[in-house]
Amino acid sequence: MTNCGERCIIGNGRKERRARKSAKNNMDKTILTIGNATMDVLLNVPFAPGGGRTAFSKDKYEFTSGGSGAYTAVAAKRAGTDAVLCARIGEDEMGKRLLDEYRENGVNINYMARDAIDQTGLNLYIVEEFGPASKICYPGANKNLNSGNIEFAFNSYPNLVTASLEIEEELVRYVSNMARAKEIPFVLDASGAYESLRLDRIGTVDVFIADEKDVEIITGIRPGSPEDCLRASISLFNRMDVKYAVLKLSGRRAAHMYDGKYCHLLESARLQSIDRRAQQQSFVGAFCSQLLSTGDPYRSTEYALAASTIAASKAGGISSIPNDGEIRSLLN
Repeated sequence: MTNCGERCIIGNGRKERRARKSAKNNMDKTILTIGNATMDVLLNVPFAPGGGRTAFSKDKYEFTSGGSGAYTAVAAKRAGTDAVLCARIGEDEMGKRLLDEYRENGVNINYMARDAIDQTGLNLYIVEEFGPASKICYPGANKNLNSGNIEFAFNSYPNLVTASLEIEEELVRYVSNMARAKEIPFVLDASGAYESLRLDRIGTVDVFIADEKDVEIITGIRPGSPEDCLRASISLFNRMDVKYAVLKLSGRRAAHMYDGKYCHLLESARLQSIDRRAQQQSFVGAFCSQLLSTGDPYRSTEYALAASTIAASKAGGISSIPNDGEIRSLLN
């Protein structure tokens, strides 16, 4: 019988001491992140133009680094774990700027590939004053990521590998097979999910992390209640080889974890949401770091939920991703 209970994030002294000890033991471990690296442009407009209309941005625009792979790598590094990024960028000025920023954030970029044909990927975010944000994506060099790039990146001897569904389905399967051969955990981020995705073809996944939007795309179930979260999780278990399904519920600032038998609903402290660009990857990177520290998916979900809550409460992409100290302060 499935037991689904709610629990708020509450820290205590003993737990904090255990966590700090685990963090020290985690310093010599490495997470390999495979995914997209892009340059982002954000425009704040009163409305999204259509039908030949023009909308004027009221704020200055700026180029900032983005991409699911890059955000996850930075999040893992700030949580206290060495991070290697495997992605493709162009041999252009944008690509050079990205490399410089990843290097400044302590991410290992030795396994990134430069593309001589396609430009560095670009995301244009259009944020309406009283409406949802929209994104226009130019994948660029990201679409040329291949199994050779991934195989080379495994030479970094990672202790855990994570990838997102923004890479090709066959590459996800390749990552899964490599993880099994190396006997290391594989965490799959559902960012980039699409309706035609065949979960039964992607191989074994230790932890599958998805937000509400991606869960609904994959399962057709909107996880708005604990009952719907459980229904969606069971659907995922029926369609893929997975050990844990973690659903991040941004609207509720909560997360639902299911292991095929028991489920838990965790809630975070309440902080005002300002910019959600980095919250999903902050969750994934922090989860992976904590999983290597503790080996406990439940505690890792607690920690990751706090990280994503903080990221959403601050403006910016990479600049909004919290470090270990900020995360533990919220947990307390």
